[in-house]
This record gives sequence, C-alpha cells and structure tokens, in this order.
Amino acid sequence: MRALKATILAAIVAVPLAAAAGQAPPNSFDSVRRGKVNLSHQALRITACVAKVEQQKTTCVPTADTTDSSTTITLRPVSQGDVASKDKREPREVSLSKDANAVEKLELGVGVWELDWPARNQKDRFFVAEGDEFAVKLHTQVGACTKTKDECRLKTDQTKLEVKIPKRCRR
Repeated sequence: MRALKATILAAIVAVPLAAAAGQAPPNSFDSVRRGKVNLSHQALRITACVAKVEQQKTTCVPTADTTDSSTTITLRPVSQGDVASKDKREPREVSLSKDANAVEKLELGVGVWELDWPARNQKDRFFVAEGDEFAVKLHTQVGACTKTKDECRLKTDQTKLEVKIPKRCRR
C-alpha cells in the first residue's frame, strides 16, 4: 500500500515538471497586458446612379456591387516616450481577406498603435486597453454619384477610403 501511495505521489509531482520541460522561462519584458482588435475591410464599386425625386427635390441613389476586399495594412506601435521601460511591441503586417465578411482577430499589446494603409495618405491611431476588444473597419468605395440639376451621373474615377475606429479608442 505504501508503495502505491509513493508511486501516485511521484506521478503527481512529475507531471507538472514534465509539462514544463522544454519551455522557456517567462520573459518579464514581454507585454502580458493585451487587448483584442477585430479588423475587417469591405470594398464596393458603384455601378449605377438613379435619380429619385421626392417633394421636388432630386437625390441620387447609388447601386453597388461588392468587390475583392483583399488589402494589406501595417500596425505600428507608437512610443509614449516612457524611459522607464522599453516598448517591446513590434510592427505587425496584416493581410485582410478578399471576403468582405472576413474578420482578422489580433491580440495587441496595450498602448497606442498607428494604422498604415498604403492606399490611404492619412494615418489613423487607436489605443488598445488591457482586456479591451473592439473593431476597426476599413471601407473602400470606387465610384460615386454626382447630381447636376435633376440628373445623376456616375463618376468612375473617384475612390473613397475610410477607417472606422470607435471614438473611445481613437487617438
């Protein structure tokens, strides 16, 4: 009976040690404070414009088709100038799917991040808080409707790029 107890006790002690074998010790410099960001991109092409008249006022109603939503962005950490600790966050290149309904889920270290979308001149910043989860939505629209007098015309040479970040996270 004592031999059985000793064998069980040895197994209980050995299992956690065997599980930890081959693993590196925890790195105190790695950011364990993280938040989740859900990235998506929807791309539309305006294919037609229809004039709609209500109460003697003409408005243009666009017809749109979904197009290939694949794009690549880079997320860069923005240093806060804190000399007490070195920022260990690294830039992340993210390729978004051609499927407009696809969401890329990322865990990012706490702090300010800058979104660099090469197709867009403006850079957007957002703050990731510990344990927070929010969505960043990219939107591309190729084409637009313009109204001249009572007519609507399709302009195919116009492209609009938007980045939607929740107000509470925007920096």
